[in-house]
Formats: sequence, structure tokens, C-alpha cells
Amino acid sequence: MTKYLLLIIVLISGCKTPGVAKNDEAIAYLNEVLSIMESHSVNRQKINWEDFRQKVMAKATNAKTIAQTYPAVQYAIKLLGDKHSYFAPVNDDTDDALGPPPILPDLEVPDDIGYIRVRYCMGNDSIKKAYITQITEDIKTRDKDNLKGWVVDLRGNFGGDMAPMLLGISPILGDGIAGYTAYPDGKYVTWQCHDNKLLFDDDVVTNPDTLILKNQNPYVAVLTDTLTASSGEAVTVAFKQRPKTRSFGQHTYGVSTSNEGFTLSDGSRMLLTVAVFADRNKNKYGIPVQPDEIIDPSKALERAIQWLKTR
Repeated sequence: MTKYLLLIIVLISGCKTPGVAKNDEAIAYLNEVLSIMESHSVNRQKINWEDFRQKVMAKATNAKTIAQTYPAVQYAIKLLGDKHSYFAPVNDDTDDALGPPPILPDLEVPDDIGYIRVRYCMGNDSIKKAYITQITEDIKTRDKDNLKGWVVDLRGNFGGDMAPMLLGISPILGDGIAGYTAYPDGKYVTWQCHDNKLLFDDDVVTNPDTLILKNQNPYVAVLTDTLTASSGEAVTVAFKQRPKTRSFGQHTYGVSTSNEGFTLSDGSRMLLTVAVFADRNKNKYGIPVQPDEIIDPSKALERAIQWLKTR
């Protein structure tokens, strides 16, 4: 009796039941999404995928079109639990309408302190090249023989593309391995700076403008706050474990993770968290990055300058 009951359950599970979407196209779309998640999610080894699929399918019980599965996809994104994955339906232009947050200004520092604000970086290749050029020019302008060190201000940097940030700040960061992208299968992909080049996720990004600091291997004070997120956290992690470095402010937002984009069959996009950031000593993050000194962000610059002046 038990054998036959199990057989019936197996047969039923392969049919269209009231607990799942009723349209073949909708079912196929959800299976496409779930297969990508199961293969690539940073949390794929922690999730019970049978239970996960049942919950997501149940959210799309009445779906007759692909568009009607979108709430179930959003639910699946939430269930992943990484707080960084994102689903952008093909006809949704809400984020574009809102626009990016305002660019924060540079701050005044004493003449013997260098200051660089590393802002977010979003846009096409031309914008990224201009971003690298701007940071390079800022460092050149502010580099002096008498500097006691540099302040790298990451407050308010909500993210974007991390490669231009790392390459732009690399003269201060220094040559060598700056960090890693750490995957759940144990693979580490290197971030390495060398001679105005960045080896990043097996790709090489080059800064055509050569820059060598007047005083190499400087002391560096890093400033962070709770709005330092995503790629801003990648730069934060790159300075972790760097000698002659100390960080000040508040912990970062907490999405120190790497996203990969997937274009779905209907043209929608899914940015899926696939790995976490790790520092040069292979300490993994994926969580808020804590500063060495927790201090009110409004007082962090003053404290950083005080620390640099005593080096």
C-alpha cells in the first residue's frame, strides 16, 4: 500500500496542480529563474531547494502569463536572504526615473594631509574612463612631498562598478593583491594592482595615465558609514589588512558581496549575488565591515587627521 501511495505522490508532483502556476509559459519562466538561482546563488549550499521551489511556485498559483509571475520572482529574491540580489522586470523603469543620489563634495584638510573622496561609479565605459581619470588627476593635484598620509573617504559611496574605484585609488592602495571574490565552492578570484593596472576577476583594466606617489606606501585613514555599500564596501575590504592603514566611522551597509547579471528569456534582468568579498588575507565578509575605530561619522575626518599627524 505504501509503495503505491508513494507512486501516486510522485506522479501528482509532476502535474499542474492548484499549488503552482497553471500556464506552461509561466511554469517554464519560473523554472528558468529558479534554475539560475540554484546554480549560482551565493547561498545555494544553504538552501533546501525542494522547499524553496514549492514556496515560490505557490506564490504564482494563478499566474497565466510571465508578467504575472513577477511577484513570485520578487518573493524568491527575498527568500535567497543575501539582501543584494535584485530583479528588474523588462518594462520597469522606476529606478531610472528616480536617478542617482547627489554627489558628495570634497572636504577641506590641512596642507600636510592628502584627501580623496571615492564616490560611486555608474554608467557606460566612457563614464568609467572619465571616473578613473578624475581620481588620478585629484591624486596628482593633492600629492606633495610633505604629506603625512592620505584620507580615503568612502562615506556615502553606495556602489556601482568596483573596478574603476579600485584602479583609480590604486596609487594609494599600493601594488599587490588587494582582495578576492570568494565563491561558495571555495574558489577565490584575485583583485591585484600592479603598475597602474588592475587584474580583476581574470580581466585586466588599465589606467593609461601613469602615476607614482611622491611618498610611496603612505599611511592611510579610511572613512566609512552605513551608506558605504556594495562596491564601496569592496574598496573598504581592499584596505583591510593593508599595513599602515586605520579605518574610522561607522560600519558599512552590509552587502559586501559580488553580483552577476542574468538576462532572462523575456528580457528582464536579474542581478544575483554569487560571491562575497574577501580581504588580502582571505577573510570573508558578506556582512557589514566594521571600522577600526567606531566614531560618529561627522567626527571621523577630524579623528583620522589626528591619527595621521601622529604617524
